[in-house]
Parts: sequence; C-alpha cells; structure tokens
Amino acid sequence: MGGQGRSYGSQVLIFVAAAVYLGWGVWDVPLASGYTDPVRKVRPQDEALYSSISIGMAERGEWLTPRFLGRLAFVKPVMAFLPAAVFAGVFGDSLWSLRLFSVLCGAGVLTLLWRWQGWAAMLLLAANPLFFLLARRNMTDVPVLCAVVLSLYLWGKSERGAGAALAWGILTKSVAGFIPALFMWRGWGRTVGLAMLLVAPWHLYQLAVNREWYWKEHVLDEHLQWGLLTPENAAAEGHLRFYATRAWEWDPVLAVLAPLALGFCLYRKRYVEAAWLGVSVLTLFGFGYRNATYLLPVFAAAAAGARGSALGWAAAVLLAARLWTGGISHAAPEAVEPTGALAEYQALGRKNGLIIDGVADEFVATTMHLARVQYMLPGDARTLAATNIDFAGRGIIANAGTFRGLAEPLETVLLVRSEAEMQELLDAAAGRDFLLRAERLGGLRMGGRRVLRAINGWVVALSD
Repeated sequence: MGGQGRSYGSQVLIFVAAAVYLGWGVWDVPLASGYTDPVRKVRPQDEALYSSISIGMAERGEWLTPRFLGRLAFVKPVMAFLPAAVFAGVFGDSLWSLRLFSVLCGAGVLTLLWRWQGWAAMLLLAANPLFFLLARRNMTDVPVLCAVVLSLYLWGKSERGAGAALAWGILTKSVAGFIPALFMWRGWGRTVGLAMLLVAPWHLYQLAVNREWYWKEHVLDEHLQWGLLTPENAAAEGHLRFYATRAWEWDPVLAVLAPLALGFCLYRKRYVEAAWLGVSVLTLFGFGYRNATYLLPVFAAAAAGARGSALGWAAAVLLAARLWTGGISHAAPEAVEPTGALAEYQALGRKNGLIIDGVADEFVATTMHLARVQYMLPGDARTLAATNIDFAGRGIIANAGTFRGLAEPLETVLLVRSEAEMQELLDAAAGRDFLLRAERLGGLRMGGRRVLRAINGWVVALSD
C-alpha cells in the first residue's frame, strides 16, 4: 500500500501535527455549536447528551452504565461515553477534556490514512469540513471511524489487532462499527469471533443487571425502530436527495471524487478500499433514520480510494484554500441561544431546579452542574416519537395536570399543549425556576417570581 514502510518518528510527527490541527481552540468552541446538517441547520445536540452522560459516569464512578437526567440511557454502547468520562475524571469536565478523545481519534485516522494510503488520502480527509467539525466534538462519529480504519489497516497483518479494533467500533456505535466485518473475507471467523468475545461482556452485564431497559431501549428502539425500520424523520426528502444535497454542501470535491475512486479501485484491484466505499454508500440507504453525519465514512473511504502525487498536491492546495477562505475554521461558532441566560443562572448557584422552555439549549444545561434540569415541551405524549419504554407510565413524562415535583429521574419531560397549560405548570411548580423565551412574558403570570434581564431572547424567572 501507499504508506508502508513509514518510520516510527515520522508517524509520531504526523500524529502530533494532526492533533494540533484538529484540536487547536476546541476549548473555546461552545458545546453543541455549529451545524452537522448545513442544509437544515441542525446542531450537534448529541454532543451535549454524550457529555452529560460522560460527566455523570465520572462523578458517580459508574463506568459501565450510562444515565441521562437520572434515568438509564442505553442510546449507545459504553465506549460512546467511557473515554470522555475517563478524561473528565482525570482532568475535570472541561470542553477540551470532553473532546480530547475525539481529537486524538481524528489524528489517528489521518495518521493511519497517511501510512496506509499516502499523502493524498490524508490531506483530502483533513480538508473535509465535516470530518474537521466532528473531530472537534464529543461525538461517536470520529472514534468509530478510527476503529474502522484501524481494523481495515490491521486486517491481513494481525487478526487479533483487527478483531480488537472491530470490537472497539461495535462498542462505540454498534452496527456502524461492524461494517468492516462485512468484507473481511480472509480470516473472517477468527477476527469476528474475537471481536464478539470482547463485545459480549458489556452486553451480557447490562442484560443481567438492567434487562428490561437495555432490551427495550438499546435493542428494540435504537437498533430496530430507529435503525432498520423507518422512524419519523424531520427531513422530508428521500434518502437519495437527502444525502446527495448534504454531500455536495459539505464537500463537492469528495462528492465528485467518490464514484471515480470506486471505479479506480476496482480497476486497480484494490478491493478492500472499493468494498469500504461501496458498503459505506449502501448503508446510507439501509438505515431508516437519515443523518448528515452518516456521510463521514463515505468521505473517508473516498479519500482512501484516491492516490497519486498529483492528487496529493491538489489536496494540499484544497486544504490551504479552505483554511484561507474559512471553509474550515478554528474560530468558535456561535453558541446556542439560551447559553448566556444559562450562564447567568449557573453563577447564582440556585438549588431550586430549572425547567427549560423547549430544547433550544440542545441539552447544554444538563452539563452545567445545576441542581436539576427538566424540559417543558409542546404537545402531549402522542406527539413524541414512539418508544418501547412507557415513559409516561413510569412518570418520566408528565404534564401540567400530573406534575407532582417528583425526584429524579421522574418527571424529566413536562408536556404542555397550550399557554393555559403552561400557566398551570408555572403555578404547580411553585418551587422551581424557569428559563423562558422572553416573548412569553406578556401572556404568563409569574406568580411572584423575579424575572432577570433578557439575554439573547431568553429570561430566567426565579422562584422565591
């Protein structure tokens, strides 16, 4: 392959340079900021969710079981949260410590691509804005990509290494981490068998300790309902239009290069790279749920399929151009709207608990060490996505009429269908503080609550 025979020192140098490139300024990037879908302007809400879970793991010392807002949260396997939890436990839960593992994995991806395929592959992916954004967020996309690239690189060299890397990917993002096993035809049984041996203990532990919740949320909801079946999608487009528009918006160069790279790899009998690219494209249509971040492995596989000194120089020019024009930027994007009001509230050190109007904070409040956070959402239980866990029956979802101020993890989501029900909830939750959109103040009675100044369209109402 293109990068065989690289010296150890040069690999370390590339890794360090890549880590600096990806990690510089992550400590200033607000949580859940930027857009993972540039068409619909979707923010990386999962970063706050995963960060909240990781912080909780570190604080409780509960390293195997994820929880969110007090309840069990089997939205992903343990390795989606554990590395960030370890770094948060060692260095404190700062922005850089929560993102450190993702940055290191991004540097690992670029280093592996350089060693495996050469300069062109590494620089093409380094110049990809989606890869750059996700490597600077505490999310699963880049760690699972690193596991996939490592398993492909080690396949044929070390069955144990490839199996361990495969297990890492599966324990990070389940089915997405299993993708390399679909075309590891040599030594498949030994490689996959080792991976399953490494993956099984965590799943068996949760099946034994948290059987119902693990089965219903992790298996039935996460894999069947939200994976293979067709869930509700906020985007109305079909799969082809959805991914074609996002691929072009994120990186027209790699979008055009992908089919060319596939043909080139088949022509040159580079079947591993061709299979990776082909399977990555096909899996976009295999999942019922559509997400622009699923394009990352397609971009990475397209970059891996490219080779040649001329293309390497072109990729270097592309990277320089995107850095120069701001297509890739280390500058901090704008924080989510309620951040200013939340920061002011956090500084007060209140113990009342805070009820937030909607999820415009993208769950950032759950990472701020507030006494308690609850979310007030419009509609009733029928407007929420169907799940196999009866959240309403368990008291985790309540409304203005059933609110009783129960302890965590009960009453996490509070549903209101009208302004009248919102007022009813304000009256019922007399001991709670509220974070509200400033525009609501004219139609609500605060009931003696002290309203702080509006910040970016948001106000905090403090209960006496």
